[in-house]
Amino acid sequence: MSQPDHRSLKRRALVFGPLAFWIFFAIGPCAAQTDRVDVAEELERLMAAHGFTMKPADLEATRASEGRIESDELIPRLRVLLEGFDHIIVQKPGGGVDRVLILGAKVPYTPPPPQAAESGEEKATETEGGAQAEIVLETQRKGTSHAMTLTIEGENGKRVQQVMLLDTGADFVVLPASLIGPLGLRPNNLRRQSVQTANGTVDAQLATLAAVWLGNQRVPGIAAAFIEDARLGGNSLLGMSVLGRFRVTIDDENNQVVLAGK
Repeated sequence: MSQPDHRSLKRRALVFGPLAFWIFFAIGPCAAQTDRVDVAEELERLMAAHGFTMKPADLEATRASEGRIESDELIPRLRVLLEGFDHIIVQKPGGGVDRVLILGAKVPYTPPPPQAAESGEEKATETEGGAQAEIVLETQRKGTSHAMTLTIEGENGKRVQQVMLLDTGADFVVLPASLIGPLGLRPNNLRRQSVQTANGTVDAQLATLAAVWLGNQRVPGIAAAFIEDARLGGNSLLGMSVLGRFRVTIDDENNQVVLAGK
């Protein structure tokens, strides 16, 4: 078997949970470009060839679906193959793919009605279901995690800036309960629910934020969970209620996160 040309390999990093993993793509035998294949059958073939895993239910969710093949490299190949599904590709710390998660078939995102801009406020771009252009944001390192300062928008245009850790393991944007008042939210309108965290099950108050701002991009209608400040240890999390609308790439070397429309 001929060896892959390592000059063509690109080093990138994706985030999953609190860790960013470097990727080195191994090239194996692949079908001709632009082929259409059965998604589940191609996933099974790729699992056997490259050793990553999938939950049986996730694999079954792709049955009877056709996908495209447009790359010989594993990660781009998976992305194109799964373009009809919201998915997460988890890399191994030493390189290669560890597992693939299927979040569900893609459905159109219907945003809430836009709010009128306040007088004198600079008009911003509103992201509906993921921006078409890439959003590049600077990050700060907190151990192995990446954090950024974002603006959270609550009721009646009230806004708070908050340092947030990227966490694709969190279903919601997670904020300290002390921000409920500054964001103009009424405690009686929040829903109480137990949520699972890395430290166990905790009580949370759920709400829908007017928006989270990614630079000058306004992402509306964001599900958020408010948890007692002491439980969060001073942290806030940027979870899948925002990240799930984008393809997320972390650039460790330049301390940036890139959010691209799906």
